[in-house]
Amino acid sequence: MRLSAGVIYLLLLLFAAAAAAQQRADLHLFQYGLTTTEQRAALFEDFRYVLEEKMPRLSDELALGEALPVLKAIRIVPVTGDNNQLRRPSELIGNLQLRQRYWHDVGALALLTGVVDVQANVPSIHTTLYWGKLKPPVVQEMIDIELPLTGNYFDTTFDSHSVAILYAIANQPDVGCSKFTAIIALLSEALKRAKAISTQQPQLGSELEQKIEQSILALKAECNR
Repeated sequence: MRLSAGVIYLLLLLFAAAAAAQQRADLHLFQYGLTTTEQRAALFEDFRYVLEEKMPRLSDELALGEALPVLKAIRIVPVTGDNNQLRRPSELIGNLQLRQRYWHDVGALALLTGVVDVQANVPSIHTTLYWGKLKPPVVQEMIDIELPLTGNYFDTTFDSHSVAILYAIANQPDVGCSKFTAIIALLSEALKRAKAISTQQPQLGSELEQKIEQSILALKAECNR
């Protein structure tokens, strides 16, 4: 049986609407740089493991999964090649234009690239988190964040990576006023975590706090609250 052009067009519209209704939830992880030594390679694998474990815990801590199902769907997606090894960013997203296109095409919430660093025997992860096109007043498409690989930061969701991810979720372009209460609660939790970061990383914590406070004000203005 052949379908008419009108039916085909209607089906395409339905598929497009379903795709638009599905919020971005995947965090695409690329191979980090400066991992040529065994020590740094092991540090990166530890970071990757803890990051994967944090996502379900973050959803449970916020207790907003019913209002924002995307929180339960967040997952780390390793970007691997034929050898099942993580791909380097230069292979797929070597410049901003390629990064924008990749983010759009795969429907990711964010792209994670970065390096492993060791200063004064204190290892840390430096991540460039690309969150793409967010709603105003967000202008920049990415943020540089740091995670010291120590107990105070490493195994907790009160860290820069968790805050940046929550911020990206709250500022998705398709998040409207119908979710106002849930989004404000999400941003409030993100702000609390950003303030905790400020106690030991003042500059980064302050930057995150400012972005979150601006988003709260913008949402209240948009929704006349």
